[in-house]
Amino acid sequence: MATPHTSELDLDIERGVALVTLNRPHAMNALSIQMRADLIELATKLDRDADVGAVVFIGAGGKAFCAGADLNERGQKSAQELYDERRYFRSRWINFISSMVKPTIAAINGYCLGGGLELALQCDIRIASEQATFGLPEVTLGFLPGAGATQRLPRAIGLQKAKELILTGRRFGAREAEELGLVARTVPHETLLAGATELARTIAANPRLSVIQAKLALNASQETFVSGGLQFENEAWLSCLLSDAWKGKLERFAGRKDA
Repeated sequence: MATPHTSELDLDIERGVALVTLNRPHAMNALSIQMRADLIELATKLDRDADVGAVVFIGAGGKAFCAGADLNERGQKSAQELYDERRYFRSRWINFISSMVKPTIAAINGYCLGGGLELALQCDIRIASEQATFGLPEVTLGFLPGAGATQRLPRAIGLQKAKELILTGRRFGAREAEELGLVARTVPHETLLAGATELARTIAANPRLSVIQAKLALNASQETFVSGGLQFENEAWLSCLLSDAWKGKLERFAGRKDA
């Protein structure tokens, strides 16, 4: 797959892992309208790419994963333009990563604020550098998080803690994010990309169908009652029988047991 024709995104695909870099370091990788559109298009292409088994998102420059929406760009628009953009564009933006069937990892290497944190919340797994800083400051600016945080953050860390963070708008560090369960783990800054990439390669090395079906079943657990989720899990398991990948795996496992 060719690199996107934009200076705001970089793409590198190697050994089954797509590395997507938000490339606006001069603006702390803030989300411009063009970057949002390019990310949506790229996510669709990566989901269809047979060479990609997992996707890692990171920010360029080492200081920020993503500082949220580009407020300078937003400030130049009228209320009507902002209303129209949100009314007709939001439905795609708030789900473009979460709806991917390929597993996704956010490698959070610095500031992860506002819409940047909401972008990370769409990812399946989040790993943070020890230097990462998080926050949802929207209420301090007269708004509220409007790209999924009011729904995804409570599911990630619980309703009470989500209310505290959203209603105060305070910033917090990587260690607190790990304690809250917002990130899977915190690592030294210099090992973040290598660790996230290695995790992605481990996932990508597994049979594609079983990984996708497991992800879909796990996602269903957050959106259904247990009975419905268990039924979804069973259908996902049965779908794995459509692939022959499990046969070879099982035969090799049986061979080791008999050795």
